[in-house]
Amino acid sequence: MQLHHLIYESRATHPFTEAELADLLRQARAHNEANGLTGLLLYAQDGRFVQVLEGAVDAIHNLYFLHIARDPRHHRLQLLADGTLNHRRFGDWRMGYRPATPEALVELTGHFSTADATFLLPVLPNLPSPLLDKLLDYVQYTTANPVLEEAAG
Repeated sequence: MQLHHLIYESRATHPFTEAELADLLRQARAHNEANGLTGLLLYAQDGRFVQVLEGAVDAIHNLYFLHIARDPRHHRLQLLADGTLNHRRFGDWRMGYRPATPEALVELTGHFSTADATFLLPVLPNLPSPLLDKLLDYVQYTTANPVLEEAAG
Protein backbone atom coordinates (compact mmCIF):
# COMPACT_ATOMS: atom_id res chain seq x y z
CA MET A 1 0.00 0.00 0.00
CA GLN A 2 1.28 3.46 -0.94
CA LEU A 3 1.07 5.63 2.16
CA HIS A 4 -0.79 8.91 1.68
CA HIS A 5 -1.64 11.97 3.74
CA LEU A 6 -4.07 14.85 3.59
CA ILE A 7 -4.09 18.04 5.68
CA TYR A 8 -7.01 20.44 5.73
CA GLU A 9 -8.26 23.41 7.65
CA SER A 10 -11.91 24.22 8.33
CA ARG A 11 -14.17 26.31 10.50
CA ALA A 12 -16.86 24.93 12.76
CA THR A 13 -20.30 26.38 12.08
CA HIS A 14 -20.45 27.06 15.83
CA PRO A 15 -17.78 26.71 18.55
CA PHE A 16 -17.62 23.12 19.84
CA THR A 17 -18.19 22.39 23.50
CA GLU A 18 -15.82 19.95 25.17
CA ALA A 19 -18.56 17.30 25.05
CA GLU A 20 -19.10 17.84 21.30
CA LEU A 21 -15.38 17.68 20.68
CA ALA A 22 -15.07 14.47 22.74
CA ASP A 23 -17.92 12.93 20.72
CA LEU A 24 -16.29 13.94 17.43
CA LEU A 25 -13.00 12.39 18.54
CA ARG A 26 -14.71 9.13 19.59
CA GLN A 27 -16.35 8.85 16.16
CA ALA A 28 -13.13 9.72 14.33
CA ARG A 29 -11.06 7.23 16.31
CA ALA A 30 -13.52 4.40 15.69
CA HIS A 31 -13.69 5.19 11.96
CA ASN A 32 -9.92 5.55 11.65
CA GLU A 33 -9.21 2.30 13.47
CA ALA A 34 -11.64 0.43 11.19
CA ASN A 35 -10.02 1.97 8.08
CA GLY A 36 -6.32 1.89 8.97
CA LEU A 37 -6.04 5.66 9.32
CA THR A 38 -3.99 7.69 11.76
CA GLY A 39 -3.72 11.41 12.31
CA LEU A 40 -4.02 14.54 14.33
CA LEU A 41 -6.76 17.06 15.07
CA LEU A 42 -6.02 20.57 16.29
CA TYR A 43 -8.89 22.76 17.46
CA ALA A 44 -8.92 26.40 18.53
CA GLN A 45 -11.73 27.99 20.51
CA ASP A 46 -12.45 30.35 17.59
CA GLY A 47 -13.81 27.25 15.82
CA ARG A 48 -10.84 26.51 13.56
CA PHE A 49 -9.78 22.93 12.89
CA VAL A 50 -6.61 21.62 11.30
CA GLN A 51 -6.56 17.89 10.67
CA VAL A 52 -3.93 15.48 9.37
CA LEU A 53 -5.02 12.11 7.97
CA GLU A 54 -2.58 9.30 7.08
CA GLY A 55 -3.23 5.96 5.40
CA ALA A 56 -4.43 4.53 2.09
CA VAL A 57 -5.35 7.17 -0.48
CA ASP A 58 -8.82 5.73 -1.14
CA ALA A 59 -9.70 5.65 2.56
CA ILE A 60 -8.46 9.21 3.07
CA HIS A 61 -10.18 10.65 0.01
CA ASN A 62 -13.41 8.83 0.82
CA LEU A 63 -13.38 10.26 4.35
CA TYR A 64 -12.50 13.79 3.28
CA PHE A 65 -14.54 14.26 0.11
CA LEU A 66 -17.60 12.14 0.97
CA HIS A 67 -17.90 12.79 4.70
CA ILE A 68 -15.87 15.67 6.11
CA ALA A 69 -16.57 18.03 3.19
CA ARG A 70 -20.29 17.29 3.54
CA ASP A 71 -20.42 17.47 7.35
CA PRO A 72 -22.77 20.33 8.31
CA ARG A 73 -20.62 21.08 11.37
CA HIS A 74 -17.80 22.34 9.10
CA HIS A 75 -17.51 25.00 6.46
CA ARG A 76 -14.77 26.98 4.70
CA LEU A 77 -12.68 23.86 4.11
CA GLN A 78 -9.25 24.48 2.65
CA LEU A 79 -7.05 21.64 1.47
CA LEU A 80 -3.50 22.37 2.66
CA ALA A 81 -1.70 19.20 1.51
CA ASP A 82 -2.58 16.00 -0.33
CA GLY A 83 0.14 13.59 -1.39
CA THR A 84 2.29 10.55 -0.79
CA LEU A 85 4.10 9.99 2.46
CA ASN A 86 7.25 7.99 3.25
CA HIS A 87 6.19 7.12 6.80
CA ARG A 88 3.41 7.96 9.24
CA ARG A 89 4.13 10.97 11.40
CA PHE A 90 1.21 10.26 13.75
CA GLY A 91 1.27 6.46 13.58
CA ASP A 92 0.57 5.96 17.28
CA TRP A 93 -2.71 7.88 17.12
CA ARG A 94 -5.98 6.79 15.56
CA MET A 95 -6.76 10.50 15.95
CA GLY A 96 -4.51 12.49 18.22
CA TYR A 97 -5.81 15.75 19.61
CA ARG A 98 -4.26 18.95 20.79
CA PRO A 99 -5.93 22.24 21.66
CA ALA A 100 -4.52 25.21 19.81
CA THR A 101 -4.77 28.95 19.91
CA PRO A 102 -5.93 30.80 16.81
CA GLU A 103 -2.48 32.41 16.67
CA ALA A 104 -0.74 29.03 16.76
CA LEU A 105 -2.86 27.76 13.85
CA VAL A 106 -2.02 30.85 11.79
CA GLU A 107 1.67 30.32 12.56
CA LEU A 108 1.51 26.62 11.73
CA THR A 109 -0.45 26.84 8.50
CA GLY A 110 0.58 30.31 7.33
CA HIS A 111 -1.46 32.65 5.21
CA PHE A 112 -2.35 31.97 1.60
CA SER A 113 -2.26 34.77 -0.93
CA THR A 114 -3.85 34.09 -4.29
CA ALA A 115 -1.99 37.04 -5.85
CA ASP A 116 0.37 34.59 -7.51
CA ALA A 117 0.55 30.84 -8.11
CA THR A 118 2.66 30.17 -5.01
CA PHE A 119 -0.54 29.70 -3.00
CA LEU A 120 -0.82 26.32 -4.78
CA LEU A 121 2.50 25.05 -3.44
CA PRO A 122 1.08 23.41 -0.29
CA VAL A 123 -1.11 21.08 -2.35
CA LEU A 124 1.67 19.81 -4.61
CA PRO A 125 2.81 16.25 -3.80
CA ASN A 126 5.91 15.76 -1.67
CA LEU A 127 6.13 19.39 -0.54
CA PRO A 128 4.17 19.31 2.74
CA SER A 129 6.88 17.71 4.87
CA PRO A 130 7.70 21.05 6.51
CA LEU A 131 4.03 21.45 7.49
CA LEU A 132 3.91 17.89 8.84
CA ASP A 133 7.13 18.54 10.75
CA LYS A 134 5.72 21.78 12.21
CA LEU A 135 2.53 20.01 13.30
CA LEU A 136 4.50 17.17 14.88
CA ASP A 137 6.71 19.64 16.76
CA TYR A 138 3.62 21.50 17.96
CA VAL A 139 2.10 18.28 19.28
CA GLN A 140 5.27 17.29 21.10
CA TYR A 141 5.50 20.62 22.92
CA THR A 142 1.82 21.20 23.67
CA THR A 143 -0.15 19.76 26.56
CA ALA A 144 -3.37 18.00 25.62
CA ASN A 145 -6.65 18.01 27.46
CA PRO A 146 -6.61 14.60 29.26
CA VAL A 147 -10.36 14.18 28.78
CA LEU A 148 -9.97 14.35 25.00
CA GLU A 149 -6.67 12.47 24.62
CA GLU A 150 -6.53 8.90 23.37
CA ALA A 151 -5.97 6.21 25.94
CA ALA A 152 -2.47 4.73 25.80
CA GLY A 153 -1.96 1.34 24.19
